[in-house]
Amino acid sequence: MVISQPLSAFPRALNSSSGGSGMARIALDARPLAKPVRTGVENVGAQFVRLVFQVPQRHAWHFYFTDPPPFTLPPAIRWRTYRGPGWLRGMVPLWLFLDRIELVHFYLGYVPPFARRTKAKVAVTVCDVMWLNDLSLIDPPSRRFIVKGVLPSLKFRTDHYLAISEATKQDLMRQLGVPSERISVVLPYAEARWSPRPDAKEAVRHLYGLEGDFLLFVGVAKPNKNIGRLLEAFAKVRRKHPEAQLVVVGFILPFWEETRRLLRAEAGVRWLQYVPDEHLAFLYSACRGFVSPALNEGFGLPLLEAMACGAPVIAGNTGAQPEVVGDAGILVDPHQTEAIAEAMEALWEDEALRAQLRRRSLERARLFTPQRTLEQLLSAYERALSQPFSRPN
Repeated sequence: MVISQPLSAFPRALNSSSGGSGMARIALDARPLAKPVRTGVENVGAQFVRLVFQVPQRHAWHFYFTDPPPFTLPPAIRWRTYRGPGWLRGMVPLWLFLDRIELVHFYLGYVPPFARRTKAKVAVTVCDVMWLNDLSLIDPPSRRFIVKGVLPSLKFRTDHYLAISEATKQDLMRQLGVPSERISVVLPYAEARWSPRPDAKEAVRHLYGLEGDFLLFVGVAKPNKNIGRLLEAFAKVRRKHPEAQLVVVGFILPFWEETRRLLRAEAGVRWLQYVPDEHLAFLYSACRGFVSPALNEGFGLPLLEAMACGAPVIAGNTGAQPEVVGDAGILVDPHQTEAIAEAMEALWEDEALRAQLRRRSLERARLFTPQRTLEQLLSAYERALSQPFSRPN
């Protein structure tokens, strides 16, 4: 079923290539907005789409959904929705043609082949490309899609890349040979819903029966999250502090031995599975420390969320993690279990250190503003529109 708003409800946009007002017809894959449960990639996608609400007259915006949006969009934004087979491969390219789109922005790395047959330039958000070095980081069911769909899309069907960190930009240049001028860095921001909750300990006790202090990990359990070393380091901490607890929040992909360990309920480890965002802010605020010593991250949105809630953080010193944490947390070599354990012990034992890092976390998180992200996003669109096609068209 196809649903769209009547064309008469919207002003006609001037073609940006013909002079005039400089308005362009820009389409966004807006599916994350309609999802009640989102992954980290989808949260980033939702952030970027939501920012367009602040500038509805800047361009002629078109949002494409599979399901109708669950809320009212600004009247200047046109939208279409279709629930059925071939949404991305067939329906979206048709919409690009019918709407005379000049730039389309996909929040995932996949670009439908027929999109290149339209006159729209293609921009893609790239969260990370760490899988280029090691495909085992990807869950087995997704590997074929990555190799046959995402990789060709990034290499041959993309005109401009929106990297969510400087580290990801460098990876695109080094791993795929993308020229620097074809990449814009657009950093995610700390949303207002992430803030310290003074009644957090009572809330997590009521919601999840969590008594006493705990360390916290949030994320999809997969190899780049370094779950094995995290659990080994926590076991070292627990030998010295048997009261210590590690709370794990997020989906577990049980394709690797290290992630399956979370299903076995090791001593002091509690897995809460999925937690709604309205509860997650209480966990961030109540934890004694947030621990995420990933082997690599394209950004690390939970790090920013935790800091915005005032949590002291431990992160790896690789990938984009230093960009996010700066000097506000403890950066460790994620390959060294002992270094992770020492940092966890320091947070567990040193109240003054925790207080200092809580202050730094809040200060650091305030740098990641929606205003900055919006400026970067609009600048990326302008660069993409002004550049020639980088692919056969």
